[in-house]
Amino acid sequence: MLRAEQTRVRIGGSVSHLGLSRGLLVGFALVSLGLLAGCSRTTTSATPNESAPGSVTTSTIPSSESTAQSTTTELTTTTSSSTTTTTTIPLVTEGAVVMVANASGLPGGAARLSDQLASAGFAMNDPTNADGNEERLDVSKVYYLPQGQQAAQSIALVMGGVVVGPMPTPAWIEGANAALGNTTVLVMLGKDLAGQVIPGLTNR
Repeated sequence: MLRAEQTRVRIGGSVSHLGLSRGLLVGFALVSLGLLAGCSRTTTSATPNESAPGSVTTSTIPSSESTAQSTTTELTTTTSSSTTTTTTIPLVTEGAVVMVANASGLPGGAARLSDQLASAGFAMNDPTNADGNEERLDVSKVYYLPQGQQAAQSIALVMGGVVVGPMPTPAWIEGANAALGNTTVLVMLGKDLAGQVIPGLTNR
């Protein structure tokens, strides 16, 4: 009987200890759940950037206004009147007797130029034809004897600045030097001026 009671007591003690252990486990579980719930609340409230459901966040972006200034530039137009100056080349006619030789091949060319020179005040001999090495010339030229140099230079200028030089021997005309007579200036008329009106001779 005594052994049976001791056995019950031991069994009862075991039951008591088992029940206490279960109670502690349940309590520890409840405390752990409470701590987890507290941490969850703390984490949720510590997030500052979360918006409540249905709330609208409005951001205002400042606008910068620029004022465009228009600049008006006034253009001043200056009108200048151009003045045309005509320079008259002086002709030296004294001491010169002029002959025109046709080296252009244009019939009557030497006679036309002789008339223009005569109207400008030159003493003229009859026109002739070129011969020899200068029977045909593309560009006119003027020859002179010493006493007719200044007149020859002025004629060459009004003819557009053609070449001027001393009288060759023989002279390149029909009859050569013997046909010159008292001529001091020999104009060899080339194709460049044949049949043209020389402005420097007529506009005087």
